Amino acid sequence: MNKIIKHIIVIFFLAFTTLSCEKDLDLKPLDKISELSYFSEPQHYKLFANQFYEYLPSFNSLANRDNVSDIIANWSQNAQSDGSYSTSPTSSFWDNSFANIRNTNYLIEKSNNAPEEIKADIGIYKAEAQFFRAYIYYNLYKEYGGVPIYETPLGTDDEELLFAPRDTREDVAAFILKDLDAAISVLPNHDQYSGVDVGRVSKEAAQALKARVALFEGTWQKFRGKNADALLQQAIDASQAVINSPSYMLFDRRDVLGDESYKHLFLLDKATSNAAGLTKGDNKEYILVKKYDLDIRPAGSVRIHVLPSPTRKFADLFLCTDGLPIDKSPLFQGRSTVLSEYENRDMRMTNVMALPFTKLWSNNPAEFARNWDNPDAGGFDFIVAFSNETCTGYLRKKGVVEIAAPFSPDVPVIRLAEVYLIYAEALYEKNGSVSDADWDKSINKLRARAGLPSLTNAFISSNGLDIREEIRRERTIELFMEGHRLDDLRRWKIAEVEMPMALTGVLYTGTQYANEAPWKDIQFNLDGEGNIVKQAAADRQYTEKHYLFPLPTHQLIINPQLVQNPGWE
Repeated sequence: MNKIIKHIIVIFFLAFTTLSCEKDLDLKPLDKISELSYFSEPQHYKLFANQFYEYLPSFNSLANRDNVSDIIANWSQNAQSDGSYSTSPTSSFWDNSFANIRNTNYLIEKSNNAPEEIKADIGIYKAEAQFFRAYIYYNLYKEYGGVPIYETPLGTDDEELLFAPRDTREDVAAFILKDLDAAISVLPNHDQYSGVDVGRVSKEAAQALKARVALFEGTWQKFRGKNADALLQQAIDASQAVINSPSYMLFDRRDVLGDESYKHLFLLDKATSNAAGLTKGDNKEYILVKKYDLDIRPAGSVRIHVLPSPTRKFADLFLCTDGLPIDKSPLFQGRSTVLSEYENRDMRMTNVMALPFTKLWSNNPAEFARNWDNPDAGGFDFIVAFSNETCTGYLRKKGVVEIAAPFSPDVPVIRLAEVYLIYAEALYEKNGSVSDADWDKSINKLRARAGLPSLTNAFISSNGLDIREEIRRERTIELFMEGHRLDDLRRWKIAEVEMPMALTGVLYTGTQYANEAPWKDIQFNLDGEGNIVKQAAADRQYTEKHYLFPLPTHQLIINPQLVQNPGWE
């Protein structure tokens, strides 16, 4: 209760402080200000809604979500990754989520009770509140399953609601989708925004989030033996609506950025961040972003030398340039040298991971930054140093800013590539097939950008490929470090298979690593095939209870109606 009350005080302090800066506002004496006088103009609702955009994740928080999956190895033990975590008394994620839900409920209630003469002008801000309430509840239910649904801002007297039991996960999913439908019916299309409003939640953003939610819950239910056709159809319809929008297109500037075009998608800035001079305005792929600004809100830095390392499992996912997996393609060059496994591969491989013996740039430390007036200056050579560059032999460079501070690339919360992937997966999981026309409408656009041939049903059949496996391959590669991998394993019901596998790195035995300095004298833990092992399978676990995270135990004491998730009692 103290947290809720303090939050209300902070909200109103910020609101009044913001308004005090407006020159033409006729302020009443501060001791006379009331909620009623504040929420009297459309601008007040907009100012209140602005805080919701802070709820969107940073690139680091998205990356950290993948850091606890099976495709990333951390330098030290990660309890969430290896399944050794236990219950905790408190959770800032739980607390902040419900505090933020209260804020969205507060604006919705104020909008419902607003003067009739301004209701038409504030509908968009109510819709934004519904969108963000759905977004917050989606993140909550992914973690915990069913949670209490609150549609009104709780006060200290709302004992019945404060001590309510958990709603079912199905009810929470339905509530999220209902909120998104309400937002979709009101929000403007992306192209209807202009000026400083560009980047606010659009109709397409709500449709894309609806597609994400419906796919998540649809596949969760399907792989647990339930009929999920209705949910999968919602994912198909919502993603198709976004695909049909003229507002978005994939970023593909190989014409001026060459084979590193994909890397630069995640580095575009307000000012020049690449040799071609492209900026954020050249990117029409992002649908929902957390915005940063070079002048008023620079982004945080990432130090490339301390990043967790991609695993061999992830590296092996990249197809050869003939569109075949490495175990089927004659183009795969093996692993005898440090560079051989990178040859003839999907272009994204060296856009999201560093190619050994090439120069890399990073904003931290400053001497590693790039200078476009002298493109060869600065940087460092990636020599596969296991002491400080990589713990697996692979190095991530996706999202690592290359220019000196300040810098402000936006964070892609939802982008068009994900919508293509949702569309193809939902079609297959509902119908058991994807037509060649639908491959061309979705995943083939991603493959073309990566320098790969189109996927067709004839190609799949003649090469003995598995459709589901190819869809999941594309998703894992394309959305690497964007926070989806663990959730994908959980909804597909394969986390208990994939997560306990050893986290391995490059092949060592019989290769250049074993025969040449500086690697030959390093003592590595190796598996039976001679691969570097960062964490053995014996040290990893994932059981049925891990599919949902434990509720913070203090909440169970406060509210005896809450029931702990199975296996965490």
